[in-house]
Amino acid sequence: MPDLYSRRSFIAGVLTAGMLSTAAGYLLTRRTPVKLTLVTGADNTGGRNLLINLWNRFHPDVTIEVVTVNSATQDQYDKFISTKADIYNLDVIHIPRFSARDRITPIGPPDGITLLAPVQRVSQVDNDPTRLWAVPFNTDVGMLYRRVTDKLAADTETALDAVIRENGQFVGQLAIEGSVTDEAFVINVLEQALAQDRTILDDRGVVSTSLGQWQRALRPLADALRENRIVTAAGEENTNALFQQRDLRYMRNWPVWYPAIDRVERKKPGTAAIRLGRLPIGILGGQGLAVAKDSEHREEAEAVIHFLTGMPAQKLLATYGFAPTAQEAYNDPEVKAAVPHLEIVRSAVEDAHPRPMRAGYADFARVFRQHTYDYLYRRVELTDGFVEGMQGALR
Repeated sequence: MPDLYSRRSFIAGVLTAGMLSTAAGYLLTRRTPVKLTLVTGADNTGGRNLLINLWNRFHPDVTIEVVTVNSATQDQYDKFISTKADIYNLDVIHIPRFSARDRITPIGPPDGITLLAPVQRVSQVDNDPTRLWAVPFNTDVGMLYRRVTDKLAADTETALDAVIRENGQFVGQLAIEGSVTDEAFVINVLEQALAQDRTILDDRGVVSTSLGQWQRALRPLADALRENRIVTAAGEENTNALFQQRDLRYMRNWPVWYPAIDRVERKKPGTAAIRLGRLPIGILGGQGLAVAKDSEHREEAEAVIHFLTGMPAQKLLATYGFAPTAQEAYNDPEVKAAVPHLEIVRSAVEDAHPRPMRAGYADFARVFRQHTYDYLYRRVELTDGFVEGMQGALR
């Protein structure tokens, strides 16, 4: 597949050149220069930094300064608001808390994009699809990677429940090493539960409070872990490492890792290809750019956000492995040719379920992690305290 990567690099170069004129189209002139502060987590791909550099090149009077804040899901709110910002780059799960605490202000979407329905729902102001609390920068969804050893043999997607019945051929983020990996564990457990019962968490993020339903949905995962049929890892990068080191057949991870994984793994003599498949229902992820309520430069911040999230930016980010937020990016012929697995990513995003979109999500995740970890690894049965804890956190 060397032609694929040559084409992907070529398309990325063409899109980058095209973005120069797009950046110029947002030209703002000021007598007094403004430096906007964008508070965000780390960028492991370089795609976001490229877009920011393009903006700064054409806007010497309105520049973006990136402040990278390393945080876990539980403490992102506290760490972000303690840093003076004009723009926040928020994990989707934090949007409700920032809006409930009056830390961000609504904004309209950029022109010329149609957000995928699940992405729209988790970002928009209640009952007003024309206003967003945060403009989606990228979306995300859990995917099932599979190693193909013979391209001539039949290669059909395997369901997740069948994968965990195999002996030691699947690795996912089902271990914990400190609070930074807690959220990955929560997401993976939710996806395993959804593979057994799609009503355990609905497409609006409403979680079941039936104890019996949770006991039934998590029993296959508990059995697989106790019988050592699953390779467990803490966090995304550790999962990648185990998948590669042990030549495992399956891995659960986000699509953004696909270019790096595929480029290396397909060079192995025993690997013909790495392919992406859907989980029965993946958990919706992603990030959105929001204007800080106390920013003194709202007009400039909105212009920056529209540049970073508009159609040209979406196409460019797709070549870096990001899942686009807009329907138009998935339909673009150049992007489809450069990133042929995007269609299955789109299908997974459109069927994905969000986590409970409430201001109390961090407390929910803490309760969920504690009870399910104790159940899966310490054989502590789930009780009414589990569902009562979830209900209390989401009130």
